[in-house]
Amino acid sequence: MKKIFLAICFAVLSLGSFAEDKIYEAKAEARGYNEDGVPIVLTVKATKKDGKVVIKDIVAQHKETDKIGGVAIEQLIKQVKDKQNYNKVDGVSGATSTSAGFRRALRNAVKDIEKQA
Repeated sequence: MKKIFLAICFAVLSLGSFAEDKIYEAKAEARGYNEDGVPIVLTVKATKKDGKVVIKDIVAQHKETDKIGGVAIEQLIKQVKDKQNYNKVDGVSGATSTSAGFRRALRNAVKDIEKQA
């Protein structure tokens, strides 16, 4: 009976190691550059590993220009996902205000995720 109990305990503990990391989500916005003054809104999904936020997904809603600001936002999202360095996001040439707005929104979303349990 004791062996069965130990086997069950081991099985339960083993399953825990295969569990997916909890996904945290935060939404933040900041003004970029567009004529209507509509902010860039980022929804960031991330996990926490060893006290560090690991970005899994970023979805952006914006009214930036398709050919400049919109392209810049896509490049910024790719940069963050690839490098996992959300503290030093490089701006995109020709889209300075959009890049700055993206960085502000990203920083605020990550701060919110860091505060979550």
